[in-house]
This record gives sequence, C-alpha cells and structure tokens, in this order.
Amino acid sequence: IENFFKCFQISCQGATSTKTFADFLCNKLSAALPQAVYDKASTDIANEMRSNHPALNGNRSKLESYILKSLAEEENFEKYRQYIHFPRDFLQTFIQKCVNDYCLDKKDRKLQNFLTISLASCQTLILSALRDSTQVVKDRNGNTSLWLDEFCSRLGDVLDFPRSDLKSIEHQETTDIEFLKEAMSKALDPMLQKLKKDFAVTDMEPFQRKPHEILAEHFSGCREKCPFCKAVCTNTIFNHDGDHSVPFHRPQATTGIKLYKTNHLVTDICSSLVASDCLFVLSEDRKIPYRNYRDAGPPFSTWSITPDTSVQPYWKWFVCHFRAELEEQHSGKFEGRGEIASQWKKITKQDVLSELEKQLL
Repeated sequence: IENFFKCFQISCQGATSTKTFADFLCNKLSAALPQAVYDKASTDIANEMRSNHPALNGNRSKLESYILKSLAEEENFEKYRQYIHFPRDFLQTFIQKCVNDYCLDKKDRKLQNFLTISLASCQTLILSALRDSTQVVKDRNGNTSLWLDEFCSRLGDVLDFPRSDLKSIEHQETTDIEFLKEAMSKALDPMLQKLKKDFAVTDMEPFQRKPHEILAEHFSGCREKCPFCKAVCTNTIFNHDGDHSVPFHRPQATTGIKLYKTNHLVTDICSSLVASDCLFVLSEDRKIPYRNYRDAGPPFSTWSITPDTSVQPYWKWFVCHFRAELEEQHSGKFEGRGEIASQWKKITKQDVLSELEKQLL
C-alpha cells in the first residue's frame, strides 16, 4: 500500500515528482544498505584477521597449537572435553572468541571502524552509480526506465537491490535526469548520517554472515576423527583423496578406551600401538592386531597411522593433570597396564607451553 501511494504521488505531483521519486528510491536503498555494509565489514574483518591475528594467520595446524595453548593456560577440563568430543563446534567457538576480542574491545572501536569504512565504500558505489547512470541516459537520450536499468546494474552484487522491485515506478517519466541525480544525492545524506549513528552502538548480532563463520569455514578442512583417539585429520581439504592422518595421536584414555574386560584406561597412543603386538577388540569373536588395523575395514582402513613410540609431552601432562576427571568421566582407573608412567608426572604446565611456543616459531 505504501509503495502504491508513493507511485500515485509521483504521478500527481508534477514538478515535485522527481524529488518524491528520489525519496522513494532512497527508502528502498535504506532497507538494502545496512546488510550490504555488514556483509562487507564481515569479509573485511575475516581478511584482516587472517593477515594479522597470530592464531589465524597460518594453517589449521598452527591454529590447533594456539587452541591447545589456550586450553592449557585455562586448565578447564570441560573445555577439553568439548575440544576432544566436539572439535568442530569448539573450533568455531574459539574463533568466535578471537573475533570478539579483536573487534569488540571497548577501548579500541575496531568494529565501528570497519562499519564506517564499509559504509563509505557503499556510499562511493551509490554515488558512482548515480553519476554513471545519468551520463548513459544523457548520451542515449534515454528515459527513466533506462536510468533504473543502469543504476541497478551498477550496484551489482554489493547491494540487494533488484530491478524487478522498481517496476511500479519505471513508467513515471522524469524529464530532468540531472535534477534526479542531485535529488538522489541530497536524499542520501540524512540516510547515511542515520546509519553512522546506528553503527556507533551496534555489535555483530545484525550480521547475517558473521566473521567467525567465514573464518571457521576457511579452517574447516577434513572433519574425520581417528577411530581410536578422536584426533581430527589435519588435511585442509574436505572430502580429500587419500588416507586421513594427524601428526600426533593422543593417549587413548582421552576418549575413554579401556583394556579388554577391565576398567583400566589405556595410556598408549595409536602410533605406538600399531608398532606393538597388542590387539583391539571389535567384538567378542573379532580381535585384530593393531599393526593390521586396516583389516578392520572403514573407518580404520581409511587412516594412515605411522608407527611411532613417542608421545607429545602435552598429552602426557593432560592425562596426569586431569587424572581424576578422566577416571570419573569414563568410569575407569589408571591402573595395571594403564598405570601412568612416573616420568609423565614430572612434566609441568610450563614444559608443555614452552613446547607449543617452539612449534609456533
């Protein structure tokens, strides 16, 4: 009804119809412009953080090291549990915190700066579209419909401003195209000033596609987890060719694996077990040597687990530090063959943080 009334006004106002026409278009623009600004700001934030943020300016392995560093510093077992069992969700949560810390610091108005720059970019695009569309109509001796065609096409993919939404006014002839351009430019000013004020107090809630979602997608890669220790394949390509793999496996106790018919948690890691004569049990009548783990079929056969008897100090420290929590969570005990080695107990938090720092150099 409101659009119909505006069209009626444009038809009946005679000399003032150009201004009403401009106001009508600006109202349409004011509805589309905020999301265009949010979209550009979101992309710009993600790109800047991929260049400048230490946890996000490398590959996923580097990001994983920063996640492990953060977890060790916090010493929060529940967060470790989330990381081990729901790695994809945890990755997104970690990146979201990085983005919030980067953009929403009240002492450093980064988000407002991004929005201001994005708004200025959209303003430049609109003014350029006004100028160029007007020139085309003058050169071709065209009409209002041609001007709308040119104007909408120049806004392109940046603004959601479909030409089809303007069918109702395309036959309203505006004789002075130059005056239309000036009227549009003048009508834009108050709208842009209002948006600047709105952006000064906003957060990222209105963003349709948030920066952390763009970044999480960039770092997503393969999502397959080791069938034994749940470490996530580090291949950067989703649905990649070839076997899954990780540089470091974890003690199987982190996921609650126990020795057969006992409540003893397994402290061995997958890469040392495939170098041993130990068996893993699929069912009462199907036990397979770890060294022949591929014989178990998918998902075991889709993994490349290289024999290696070393264990990252990080996970040794984790098992020792959260022994009680792991025993409670998995209803098991670090006893018998699962007893924690005395050397593991000597590893300190500072040792594992120093080890991670070396990896990040």
